[in-house]
Amino acid sequence: MTKFRFGRTNAPHQQSRNPSVSGEDMVQPNDLDDLDRSIIALLTEDGRLSASEISTRIGGVSERTVRNRISALLQNRHIVIGAIPDPTALGRDVQADVLIRVEPGKIDRVAIELGEYDEIGYLAATTGEYNLTAAVFVTTHAELLDFTENVIGKMPGVERVVPCMILRMYKVFGTRTTALSRGAVTKSGKAK
Repeated sequence: MTKFRFGRTNAPHQQSRNPSVSGEDMVQPNDLDDLDRSIIALLTEDGRLSASEISTRIGGVSERTVRNRISALLQNRHIVIGAIPDPTALGRDVQADVLIRVEPGKIDRVAIELGEYDEIGYLAATTGEYNLTAAVFVTTHAELLDFTENVIGKMPGVERVVPCMILRMYKVFGTRTTALSRGAVTKSGKAK
């Protein structure tokens, strides 16, 4: 199995305060206002938007303020801007949500180790019978079996692994997939 990350957030050494960001434009943790939310909404639609385009779309706010707000949002880790690869475009047509039961006190250690694998696109601690869940993307069913049984299943602290195959993906990280954008399903959930 390949150990690699899809993308990294800002490394700790890159988190120093940006001297060009003024105190009034600096966003404190959990202190998002309507302007921050508007900027985030626009960047969610298109992460390539310039500060100039964002200020034009919002109206009544300068490009410099938008640029400073984006810098502060990035610095405070309220947002991460990067490409989210489409697993199927990369040949990873087999997708599964994997439920993982971990011994008490070992969740962080297992999560840190799992986080190094490129096959895992999402990893979170959860409540309930299984205390970790992961989105796994691989090329074949045999690879999924090998990864869940021989990689995850053999990690120290892992008690049980349950893969749940994804049959159709409708929405990923806030983006509608082709299944929804084709109009196959209405907002009420009924077929057209």
